[in-house]
Amino acid sequence: MIRFLVLILMTYTGSIAANTAQEIDEIARIVKAQFVSEAVAKKVADDLVKPSFQSKMLTIDDPHEFAKQLTEALRIASGDNHIGVVYSPSDVQRYRVREQAKTSISAQSQQAINRAKEVEESALANFGIQQVRVLDGQVGYLEMSYFDGFVDESAPVFEAAMNMLAGSKAIILDLRRNGGGNSRILPLFLGYFLGPESIHFATKTERWKHTSEQLFTMADVRGHRHFDKPLFILTSGTTFSLAEHVTYHLRAFNRAVVVGERTYGGGKAFDPIIVSDDFYLRMPRVDIVNAITKTMYEEGKGITPDVETTAQAAFYKAYLLALSTLKELNNEAKEFDYEWVKRVVRAQAKTIQTQPTLSAFTGRHRFANYEFEFRQNELWMSYRELPWVKLVNLEHGYFFDDRAIQRQFSFSKTNDGWLLSVYFADRLPEVILEN
Repeated sequence: MIRFLVLILMTYTGSIAANTAQEIDEIARIVKAQFVSEAVAKKVADDLVKPSFQSKMLTIDDPHEFAKQLTEALRIASGDNHIGVVYSPSDVQRYRVREQAKTSISAQSQQAINRAKEVEESALANFGIQQVRVLDGQVGYLEMSYFDGFVDESAPVFEAAMNMLAGSKAIILDLRRNGGGNSRILPLFLGYFLGPESIHFATKTERWKHTSEQLFTMADVRGHRHFDKPLFILTSGTTFSLAEHVTYHLRAFNRAVVVGERTYGGGKAFDPIIVSDDFYLRMPRVDIVNAITKTMYEEGKGITPDVETTAQAAFYKAYLLALSTLKELNNEAKEFDYEWVKRVVRAQAKTIQTQPTLSAFTGRHRFANYEFEFRQNELWMSYRELPWVKLVNLEHGYFFDDRAIQRQFSFSKTNDGWLLSVYFADRLPEVILEN
């Protein structure tokens, strides 16, 4: 049995290595033709077809490692945080059926099944609506974990959520743990906060199609609209992609105050493009620019908040700002004491516990893309030079980054230095030796 498995593995590994050069050439062709910037596309494509680069990639037998290293090379060469290669034969098949369904009747039935399954999964995730609450002081709170692309199917859920916020006088939109989503939702979602008329909020350009399209908010969205209320958006260092688009557009129209950390900085919308039976390419080929500013935030630098604070403290900071704003707007009203609520919120904010020290772990320590530092008995972390975030102590030596990409960390001391273990919910931990 063991000999049989070894033979299968040898055959499979040889297949991956044999196809590597062909797959890199195909990726170079796609990038050159479709990447959002023509100048950058040519540079990246030229780098991919260099014999020295291909020789290095030909030594990689494992498909996951091949995709990982190629993704890293593409991101360094392009400066784009969305572009990447993914090894997933099952996803490739799903995307292939989607394309075939445009012309094949037989594929359309399978695509209908696939789409129904995706809608069902999105519905189980509440189409990204994580929390809806009305806080003391008539401040609404809406947390979005991602932005779903099923506009028609999600409309009734958004209607219910927005109706729950009808009695609020200000709204906090929490995007701290939001890693993005599908841009098809923008007209519907922004329609609740921009108005009352339909507004041209952005222009979408696709170089590979030679097309340009103006994007407008939906003025006929179902449920209560909130375009006339103070809006506060919470961000973190892992607020990414479409969550950044929502933040940028609402602030550009002077509709929102952004509170929290500088966002990650992923600006270009991407599509999955099939490379082979095993790999697909996340291709940034859609450029969306704001109608007011005629630009967007810078790739890799993201959005700087109006009020900078840690992701952990952002909620209380925004809540207090909302209460102060409402007190100012309702200065003559005597029926509600906003200062009473503010005293409660300040007390709640102070209950954030400090983190105990990790024995012998002092100063700064770097492990590949991660950097850690103790500050006044609290453990802080920066990933890829992004803003520092205070980690939550889970006790027993574990620390937690509770944002879009949720990770846990532990440390161990060896003769060669410190070892970092990075834990994810859905895969084996990564172990990294200190630089």
